[in-house]
Amino acid sequence: MRLVILDLDQTILDTLPRFHSVFNEVLEEVGGRPLPWGDFLGLYSADDLDSAIPGGVDPAFFWREFASRYSSRRHPGDAPIAGAREAIASLASMGISLAVATGRRCDPEEVRGELEEFGLADGISAFYSLGQLEPESGIWDRDRLISAALADFGVPPREAAFVGDYWVDVRSAKRAGVTAIAVLTGLEPEERLRAAGADHIIGGIWELPDLIRELAGRPPRT
Repeated sequence: MRLVILDLDQTILDTLPRFHSVFNEVLEEVGGRPLPWGDFLGLYSADDLDSAIPGGVDPAFFWREFASRYSSRRHPGDAPIAGAREAIASLASMGISLAVATGRRCDPEEVRGELEEFGLADGISAFYSLGQLEPESGIWDRDRLISAALADFGVPPREAAFVGDYWVDVRSAKRAGVTAIAVLTGLEPEERLRAAGADHIIGGIWELPDLIRELAGRPPRT
């Protein structure tokens, strides 16, 4: 394993409160009723937030508008996922190249800047976002970003992994031919991640260094 590509939101950053706020903002603008936190979490986990979008509104339009705003916003509840800083440092110390590939529609430098705010940018060599792609390959799919990272780092797919919290992240990894590692910090049910083809499922990024050591045939850190 020479390259690990990380998803951003709900994988290394907990931005669910921001997601809720921006989702409700766009929802109101298209004539919908804002969702209370508990209702939002239920639909988010069920992957059924589209059901809250009013009829007649194109979901693809809604989510592109959502994604275009998401990166520039901040919320008091934004925070690193537990163990994210330590996991990134541990992987970097193992000589593994690290990149971030996010579904946000923004300049990748905005992603770098936000991670610097949280002290998470050290050790990460490259940043990719769906805002780079024209035309886009899907609302959230990142297989083209993963392929771009493989080319930039000169790493074959069999020596790389993509880590994400959503079934589409898993699908993107499989399409790009890299190892698909899923984390459960995005409230995605484990069975959905398995059905999408996840090669490995872990509780969160704090477990990633030990998994990578296992895949590399190295002993776990004590």
